[in-house]
Amino acid sequence: MRQVDNHPGSGGSGRADPVGQLVATLEPNPPLVVDELHTATLLERQGVTDQEARDRYGCEDVFELAGEMFRRLPRRPDPPRDETSARPPQRFVLLTHGLLYSVPGVVYPAVLVEIGGPALLRGMLLATTLGWIWGMGTSVTAYRLLGQGYPQAAARIWRRLSLLGLGIAAADAMMLAATGAGDASLAVFVVLQMSFQLASGVLVFYGMEWRLAVIVLPTFVAGGAYLAHRYDVGHAVPVLITAVGTCVLAAGVAWWATGPTRQPRDRGAQPAPVRPALFSVLPCIAYAVLSALFLLYNTVPFVTAPLDLALAMAPLVVGMGTVEWRTHRFNIQAVELVRRARTTAEFHRSVWRLLLRELALCILTLASLGTLLLLALSVAGLLTPRGMLLVTTYLVLGGAYFVGFITVNHGHFSSILGITGAVLVLNIAATNSMAQYFAPYGEVPIFLASCVVLLALLLMALRLNIGDVHHYR
Repeated sequence: MRQVDNHPGSGGSGRADPVGQLVATLEPNPPLVVDELHTATLLERQGVTDQEARDRYGCEDVFELAGEMFRRLPRRPDPPRDETSARPPQRFVLLTHGLLYSVPGVVYPAVLVEIGGPALLRGMLLATTLGWIWGMGTSVTAYRLLGQGYPQAAARIWRRLSLLGLGIAAADAMMLAATGAGDASLAVFVVLQMSFQLASGVLVFYGMEWRLAVIVLPTFVAGGAYLAHRYDVGHAVPVLITAVGTCVLAAGVAWWATGPTRQPRDRGAQPAPVRPALFSVLPCIAYAVLSALFLLYNTVPFVTAPLDLALAMAPLVVGMGTVEWRTHRFNIQAVELVRRARTTAEFHRSVWRLLLRELALCILTLASLGTLLLLALSVAGLLTPRGMLLVTTYLVLGGAYFVGFITVNHGHFSSILGITGAVLVLNIAATNSMAQYFAPYGEVPIFLASCVVLLALLLMALRLNIGDVHHYR
């Protein structure tokens, strides 16, 4: 780092030291910073640019100014380890999330026998969409409360919002059954799937993936046996009984995990900021709504399609744990890049290359899973060109999810909401007006084009801010 030569009295100028004055503005209670990275974050949030660092403080850029400031800040003891802080998730645990997400799909063939195709389709859409949106809102709220030092409040919010969500699901399912195909069994199906989605969210939140894996194992075995018997109607009931038991057991363990006596005490005497935490997740919920609509609108036509189309999403579902893991790896490696970079321009180039590399690894992993599926379908004589194209489409969508996760972590909701909403509208318009010209299953190429556009636009938006240091504190 180049020496800053404008200290008080240096060069006989008699001018006040600009860097010293900047440090003095942080007194008498300077923020706790542990390295140059945190100092650079502080400067960026105060609006200090590279140009200002050169013109006013005699440094090459914000990085150099941050290093100079960090050496001058008073040393403070390291804070005690927060017992409420979540431990970094392990790689293998993250990779198992994809399998856990796919549990409801194992039971769908047996549910189809019990309630019929139209009712299954309507119930699946309701349960999946509501569970996705409600689960994301609940988990983000709980994470915010936990991060602010309110573990008991986070557990209470899990319990209360989960019960409220199940009530809403039951009311919506009964209304759905009264207005179309389905009966009381449809409502039971919706409530059970919703309860499993919320319970699995609780267990993942508290790092209990292994317990969840043990709970769902019988359902995987029963569903696999049902498929092996080629959808024999006589074997559907044991699968359904096993699935009900899995949902009930998962809900019971989730209720136990959120018990007040299992959580550390909340910090301080002030009540937990539950209402601000709830309002702060509205952008996340909006993104979940748009993502769910985009996925489900383009997936519904293939639920009752030939097997290669119906199973095309399986590699994405199973590989979502990999997408989650690569997102986590990107965040860790980006912080390391900040600490090694000597200029903001160097960091911007390095972190962009890192993003593209992690994106390529995500798509490569999903492509490997997709290749296994295509080979199995080909051996069985069930593979069609449309099936190959749809598998490719979900690979691109997985890449878009990865970039979307990074964008959400950076807090740039205006760009991701605008892009996802615009692509959704264009996708619906194109499907309704052009699918007939690409038959059979003309929705597939339109879906692929929409996913490519979504990924490209998200990358363009992220390119503008990925080099901002404050994202990698």
